[in-house]
Amino acid sequence: MARYAIGDIQGCFNQLSRLLSQINFNKSKDTLYLVGDLVNRGSQSLEVLRWARDNQDNVISVLGNHDIYMLARYLKLQKPHSDDTLQDLLRADDVDDLMMWVRNCPLIHEEKDYIIVHAGIYPKVDFNHLLFLNHLFCEHLMSKNISEFVDSIYGNKPNNWTQDLTTEKQIKFLVNSCTRMRYLNNKNYELDYSFKGNLNKKPDDLTPWFDVDFHATINKKIIFGHWASLGLFENKKCIGIDTGCIWGYKLTAFNMDTFELIQVL
Repeated sequence: MARYAIGDIQGCFNQLSRLLSQINFNKSKDTLYLVGDLVNRGSQSLEVLRWARDNQDNVISVLGNHDIYMLARYLKLQKPHSDDTLQDLLRADDVDDLMMWVRNCPLIHEEKDYIIVHAGIYPKVDFNHLLFLNHLFCEHLMSKNISEFVDSIYGNKPNNWTQDLTTEKQIKFLVNSCTRMRYLNNKNYELDYSFKGNLNKKPDDLTPWFDVDFHATINKKIIFGHWASLGLFENKKCIGIDTGCIWGYKLTAFNMDTFELIQVL
């Protein structure tokens, strides 16, 4: 039995198929962990989502910002962005079933030895509380009021964690940190959305989220994606595996047991 984490696919089904062949993915015993952004920008979002749905017994995925955007488009809460490639998916006969599979995906998935998330884990909050908020998020996503809920989690604020945030705002902060986070402001650790570049070009007042001191409860290695300009990255706390497949670079699989990296163009 093998466990693999795969970086941001973003509608690149041909590359996913080649990667699955490269790792000799065995449906009867292997498990894939997808770090979010399964869809959009690439031209084969429908094929990617159908494959994940059809193999759901062996696929565990967290949600990325593009996946949440897809839900918002499905619910007619967002108009198409300039890079939107979701038309075929949203017109598919099985779109309702596909969206139900997506609605069952969390923001955070915890294994005995890893934490899997799209963008990162906000480092200054008790991880057990973040898991509690993740549970509430999942309940809302499966509720009858999904349209109101998805509409409510859009927007940049709050971008700073404080003790007086309502539960609703805490969930919104969790969504933003888990799906959009790259850098934090040095002064108060608020989320910075403006700079998306690599570490060697960052402004002095910003720090990547994984270089901030972690709360003691965040004590497992974090597997994340989202940050294509960062590329393949690893330190003691985390491993980033968004290697920019959609931008013409590689799609990466990380063997969570042997630590081997497998890549395809």
